[in-house]
Amino acid sequence: MTGAKPDIRSQAAAFAARYVAVRTDLWTAAEFPADIWREMARTGLFKIGIAEEYGGAGGGYRDLLAAGEAFVECGHNPGLALSWLYQQMLARFAIGGFGTPRQQRQYLTAAAAGQCTLSFAVSEPGLGARPKRLATEARRKDDGYLLSGEKTYLTNGPIADLFIVVAVTGSDSARRRFTAFLVSRDAPGVTVSPPLEIPFLKPSPHGGVRLDACRLAPADVLGREGAAWTDLVIPVGEIEDVVMMGPALGGMAAELAALAKTIAAKPPATDAQKEALGSLSSLLAALRAVARDAADRLDRNDPPPVALGIAFARMAADFHAEAGRLQEALAAAWPEAIDRLRRDGEAMGTLKKRLAQIRQRKIGQALLGA
Repeated sequence: MTGAKPDIRSQAAAFAARYVAVRTDLWTAAEFPADIWREMARTGLFKIGIAEEYGGAGGGYRDLLAAGEAFVECGHNPGLALSWLYQQMLARFAIGGFGTPRQQRQYLTAAAAGQCTLSFAVSEPGLGARPKRLATEARRKDDGYLLSGEKTYLTNGPIADLFIVVAVTGSDSARRRFTAFLVSRDAPGVTVSPPLEIPFLKPSPHGGVRLDACRLAPADVLGREGAAWTDLVIPVGEIEDVVMMGPALGGMAAELAALAKTIAAKPPATDAQKEALGSLSSLLAALRAVARDAADRLDRNDPPPVALGIAFARMAADFHAEAGRLQEALAAAWPEAIDRLRRDGEAMGTLKKRLAQIRQRKIGQALLGA
């Protein structure tokens, strides 16, 4: 497995430094920065994870990881990175992996050009994403389906052109069956909700969509009918964990650079300060190794590296704690952009903690069963 293409990493870094780092309004603006999104398309950043035959750059998850790291390290905004990488991930895995030739030609070509933004619609109001409780349903009608229900907390929902909607299409005594459908924003019966007010990871937009007897054809089914939960929902969550290691690494690299700059501004550095910086640098190098191994496994189509995700989260928490102690010892405030990065990281850590606990419990149960 080769490393990330140097032009992709440098391209993401240069773009973020020029268009993102200078925009202090991204943390407070009510509207999504459509101008930056369009410039990302013009620059070719939406091509990274899409196959060359559809106008993409043919990159893999290792490339997305490296691009995300460079984007946040130089742009200091993980929210915009989340929207961008989520788009890339859905295009590459969901449509690139399960779409029919027609679906791939239509949607991947548009996505690579920045003309089709995707959103994955699973969670529902008051129900979350628990399969036993989801109520959105697609019923057979004539030669197609009628899709009804409501989805919420959708990353990129307010700006999406195409929703990948997961709905119940059957059940038996053992389990419920879920099918994924490609639903256009302007399809009859589709109502896109206003953006939700979420106080972190701005300007990434989150929202919902209501589906009222939305009529779909068999050609709108994505992947195997009745198998969307195992084929799409579970893997998307696991792939997201790996791809989003990139922005996390970029944030930590920016933290380390800020600490080094603070210490260098008041020479000479003490041995304790040098030791602390060296410890953080070593920990960051280890985190990069874990992340790259996880991305390489995805590129090889190996089983999802759940254990590596858990290890990464724990090591990242140690990094942030050590960085916080060093900054406190320096008696200096974090630069505003870095402080926001840290707050976003803490919010994401809180969201991921419960998921990590569930996964750890399953691993423990498997050990006990063995």
